[in-house]
Amino acid sequence: MSIKVIISLSVLVLSLGACASVKNKPVDKESSATKTLEIKKTETSAAKQDRVNNLLLFIDRFSNDTLDVQKKSFNETNRALIENKSDLAERIKLAIMLSLPSSRVRDTAKAQSLLQDLLQENSLNPTESALTSLFYEYVLDDIKQSQKNKDDLKKLDLSQQKLEALQQKYDALDRKLNDLKNIEKTISDRDSKVISKPVTKP
Repeated sequence: MSIKVIISLSVLVLSLGACASVKNKPVDKESSATKTLEIKKTETSAAKQDRVNNLLLFIDRFSNDTLDVQKKSFNETNRALIENKSDLAERIKLAIMLSLPSSRVRDTAKAQSLLQDLLQENSLNPTESALTSLFYEYVLDDIKQSQKNKDDLKKLDLSQQKLEALQQKYDALDRKLNDLKNIEKTISDRDSKVISKPVTKP
């Protein structure tokens, strides 16, 4: 082999080695950046899971609270939202307080609006979204059932009014029938008196 070929091969091997080390360095940076990102995602996911667990604990506690304690929680949540309107956990808490059947501050119309806003923002993690969707569906069903109950009550009231009107017509007809019977009896009595009286000749 000539010296030129050996030098050429040496330069080629060194340049390939340099290229390989340059490519490896960004991969190391990327892998460390990926690891950091994965750690942050894990921490964020754990924090979001803790938030959901806290919400579930809140639901359990709030459902069993007295009226005064529920009102206090409601007022504290409203104050927290005045200070920070974008606090997701507090917004979800407020919607839950307004939608729970055991809540003394229940308002399904407001709960529906809050839950709908939360779902449309797409800022919830999947677990929070599932919990919020569950409450939203419950509130919608409750509103539909309440409306159905109101409609049924209106129909019942209307039926009651019709029944009362029919009863009044029946009573009026019954009175007329009794009046006719009395008239008939009077006529019959008069006729029998006329028949029973002897005819006097002049």
